[in-house]
Amino acid sequence: MFDPIDAFLLESPLRLNKELMNVTMRLICDPEMHVPDTLTRVRVLPTVAVVGQKNKVQRSDIGTTHLDIYVKFLPKTGGIYANLKLLGKMIKGLPGIQIVKFLTVGGKSVTLKGKPVVL
Repeated sequence: MFDPIDAFLLESPLRLNKELMNVTMRLICDPEMHVPDTLTRVRVLPTVAVVGQKNKVQRSDIGTTHLDIYVKFLPKTGGIYANLKLLGKMIKGLPGIQIVKFLTVGGKSVTLKGKPVVL
């Protein structure tokens, strides 16, 4: 049976027209990188809604820092890869971030032509 209230809520301008995309990624950063500042910089990027740290930061002897984070963001029009590329470029443009490697999208491993998505 048709319920006009349900129809209104589904088409309401107050609701998002897309679901947030949930991705996990590994950031490979400079050794001097400060985790709270980096997470704050990611939080203020356009389309980003939620950012959190997945695991303890790993600082290696060779001078790199590995930080696993999750990001929930509102995807733009286009496919998954286009949205990952856009988000990855914004994050890679932040100070101290050298490499962005996407691990999962929506809880599933993500690859492109059998290889990890790395920017």
